[in-house]
Amino acid sequence: MNKKFLSAILFGALMVSSTGTFVSCKDYDDDVTELWDAINGQKTDLTVKVTAVEASIASLQTAQTALDAKIAEAKTAAEKAALEAQKAAIAAASAELATVKGELEASIAKLQGATEEEMAAIKADVEKTVAAIAEVDGKVIALQAFQSTTEETLKSLAEADKALAGTLATLDAEVKANAVEIGKNKAAIEAQKKALEDYIASNDAAVEANKGEIEDILVALGKQQEILDGLKAFDVAETQQAIEDLQTETGKLSEKISTIDNKLEVLSAAIYKGVTHVSLMAGLSGTEGAFNWSLDLLSAEAVRTWTFGDKLTGAVSFEKGARSTFTQNFLIRVSPTDAVISAENIKLINSQGADMEGMVSVSDVKPYTGLLTRGISANGLWEVSVEMNKEYDAEAFKAATQAKDENGNYPERPEYILYAVSLNTTLDAEKGTYSRNVVSEYNLTFEQDGAEAVRSLGFTVDGKDVANIHNRAEKSEETETVTPTEYVWNTNAEDFSEPIFDDKNEKCNTVEGDNRQDQAILPVTLKKAFTVQLDKATMEAATAFYIVLDKDRAVSSDDSEIEAWNAAEKNIKGINTVYNVEATKGKAEILIDSNVKDVYGFRVYAVNHDGSLVDPDGKAFYVLTGDAAEELNAYSVEKTWTANGVFGISMAPVADGVFGDWLKNVATVDYVASEVDTVAYGSDSKKAFTIKYAAKKDGEQKEFTESTQVADVKFITIATTEGTADYWYDDAKTYSRTLEFKNARGQVLKTLTVNFKKVLPTFPSTFQAKVNQLNAEGTLNAFMIPTGNGAQGEKDLVSSFNGLKDATDTYDQNFIFTFADAAKVGDKVKDLEVKYDGTTNYKFNVTEDFIDNEKLHAVTVAYNFGQISSKLGEKDYTVKGGEFKNIIFSCLAEINDYNWVDKKAPILTYAQENGQTLFAYIKSENTRDGKYSTTLDQLITEKCDKMIQDLENATYELWSQVKEGGAIKDGSKNEYFTPKYAAEVTVGEDKDQKKGAGITFTPNSAAQNPEGNVYSTLIIKAKDYFGHDVVIKISDVLVKKR
Repeated sequence: MNKKFLSAILFGALMVSSTGTFVSCKDYDDDVTELWDAINGQKTDLTVKVTAVEASIASLQTAQTALDAKIAEAKTAAEKAALEAQKAAIAAASAELATVKGELEASIAKLQGATEEEMAAIKADVEKTVAAIAEVDGKVIALQAFQSTTEETLKSLAEADKALAGTLATLDAEVKANAVEIGKNKAAIEAQKKALEDYIASNDAAVEANKGEIEDILVALGKQQEILDGLKAFDVAETQQAIEDLQTETGKLSEKISTIDNKLEVLSAAIYKGVTHVSLMAGLSGTEGAFNWSLDLLSAEAVRTWTFGDKLTGAVSFEKGARSTFTQNFLIRVSPTDAVISAENIKLINSQGADMEGMVSVSDVKPYTGLLTRGISANGLWEVSVEMNKEYDAEAFKAATQAKDENGNYPERPEYILYAVSLNTTLDAEKGTYSRNVVSEYNLTFEQDGAEAVRSLGFTVDGKDVANIHNRAEKSEETETVTPTEYVWNTNAEDFSEPIFDDKNEKCNTVEGDNRQDQAILPVTLKKAFTVQLDKATMEAATAFYIVLDKDRAVSSDDSEIEAWNAAEKNIKGINTVYNVEATKGKAEILIDSNVKDVYGFRVYAVNHDGSLVDPDGKAFYVLTGDAAEELNAYSVEKTWTANGVFGISMAPVADGVFGDWLKNVATVDYVASEVDTVAYGSDSKKAFTIKYAAKKDGEQKEFTESTQVADVKFITIATTEGTADYWYDDAKTYSRTLEFKNARGQVLKTLTVNFKKVLPTFPSTFQAKVNQLNAEGTLNAFMIPTGNGAQGEKDLVSSFNGLKDATDTYDQNFIFTFADAAKVGDKVKDLEVKYDGTTNYKFNVTEDFIDNEKLHAVTVAYNFGQISSKLGEKDYTVKGGEFKNIIFSCLAEINDYNWVDKKAPILTYAQENGQTLFAYIKSENTRDGKYSTTLDQLITEKCDKMIQDLENATYELWSQVKEGGAIKDGSKNEYFTPKYAAEVTVGEDKDQKKGAGITFTPNSAAQNPEGNVYSTLIIKAKDYFGHDVVIKISDVLVKKR
């Protein structure tokens, strides 16, 4: 390589790359709507990104390993340093992807139960993460451009690039371009630094002479690294300018490094735009969506010398023994995905290196924009067009494309030589600087047309098969005049080069046939075009076709019909022109631009690639022109879903008089073919719906027939087609079907169009909190009922919300509740998901450690409508909503208020020995559940769920108050009496005497007789039914002075 020239080219390419990559700044939020919708509705998009990142990490690890052998073989310190730098850069990119993967997984976790504010934050996080992926992709793109590498490394890097590029569709184009450029420059600069550092540490003899200069370059690279670290892809204009300035300096450094040792130079990887890897995807045949690698560039040999459509515009000539040439297309995928290629870069070579130059040329190369099978990314795809040169050498082409047998002969069944695509790209095409040549798999073959010529002409007229349209095979339908015979090929004949109709000729190859005398004439509308469309079999074999008036069968006795047809001919558009089948896709339109209502006959001729006629005398069809049918009002119908999985299809009312007496003249009712009347999924397709009518709203629905009565048509609706699924119907598409009501002559009297649209449902309005269950912030204070000996608390959501079941106690089974951080799996806290389960319905449990009367757990309520969305396919469509935003898991014991039963507060006298009270004299009031408004002796029983437990081991304290009804005085615990549990105490006398568990008060001997009465507060520290600490406070225990 010319080092000085490379440096100059690097500088120029850096400038071109910068100015060509970036454009003006705009609001990138507009371009990430799809991503945001995915986050808001589903985790699918992020999960796909995680999978792509994981695949890329695996590919990078393979690429890294593939360099080891190359490093071991390195002959110079500079080459080894560059390879080691590449390996380290791959490892760094892999580590960054591991971090990105963690960020994506964190975003997926945060989606569950996020509030609107949190969702906005998640959106911003995901955008930054995707920008980080773009930056890593930039690094991978740069790594592919390193001069010293291996084929295995390149292949693995290409796979990583393809996977990463597929995750960036939702990122703004300018932001993506910035991120990729940042990544490319970072990878090149970081690798360049490492290569120089390793080189300077080696024992290479040339190091000492260049040590000072290398150290200066390292300092400069460090400064560039600092600039890159400060750049943000989202600052579009600022980043563009910064990279442009930075790459100017990079060009200068590249020149210096190339001067020291070209093997050390890796900075050019940041600007290389060429292809590093190419693979064949599939050939594109003439049929939409069909793929192959066999390219037919030559037709079969012509069997006759003649001109098809002689004297007509576009006539096609055939020369016996000659072949026609075709253009064919195939797909390639290139890496890096942002590489740009042109026809001049491409050669078609076989495994011996021979190419097709002089015979086959690449006529066009363009980015592929068509549809691919689900799961194939369009990143890096290009469509290549090839064609035979007009002046080709037949023998040379055969020798280049077919293999000979061991005797040097061509086998009877050709064996085709396999070809590959060879791509050459350089930093400077003129000088060949930094040239790289990459080759695809060997899978292409160049074949001659192997399709058999067809001997039967098939087509439709306005969607109706010609087999069901009248011709004059016997006579005129009006005058009974006999008409010329219709013929078809005798398929037992051997020679079809030219039709012979004389049955006395031993070479006769035709027979009488194609009699459609009894079929109906096709009604068409004056001054409205109708379409002739060749069928698939004809299109595959035919090269051209034309349509003329069927004048030989205009047989009125007074020549009036032929005169009328001759007069009308100049006003009939679309006839007397030869059409190329490939160019027109076998379609022609005929317009009778006349006000004369009449019968017209047309005849279609088509010719095979070998010059033989598809039908020996063409195929005729007859039409009857008439006025345009009146279009009735178009009706629009929708299908949507409500709660409990119920769907409904609307019914449109019909105004009086729309269906009148004309309905009595209807003989047939047919659908008109349309591009928007079909629904498809995978390889299956069906008509989207059938049109129905009804006499009453929600009454019996019927299809229109010739027997339909006017009085019964009061509402129009539709029925979706049996065998279709809701997700087959595109979410945002309006489907349309039109009925034609025809009279006995087949003329259209009226048309009825019905438009149908699937409307995806919103969150069910039936789901609402019962009155005063939620606070203003949408928070439910859920009081949990103990289960499992208090290890868990249970809540039935039906007790707080309407809409979970109806008046007949039938549950809506489609709600999904998610409570954030409300479950433990091992030692990790996870979200708790609650669904209908058919046993406990919408009851759920949480463990006692979550029942704290305090922590807000974010709530997401979703409704699962099932498989109804085309975007999700066979995945369920769920909608989030409702006013339920947070939940607190609470314990009822925490809200009990305690007091003394009326006039039962204990009165103690200083130094009294027998002070005592009963638990039955301590009352509880629970404002949420009257079950627990009772006395303390009952709260410890089964009938109150043992709300208070273990009073025997509870702590009892008596604290002095500053005054009656006043606060507790600090440090006053048990000043005059010490309370403790007693299994049995006796209170009262005679008939008022009561016995039971309670509390005794033992005098404190250290206390002095008080000057006046002391009011005290009794505190009992026990456990509730969840094992939580519970504090029972009862004030105003009177301690009297003695």
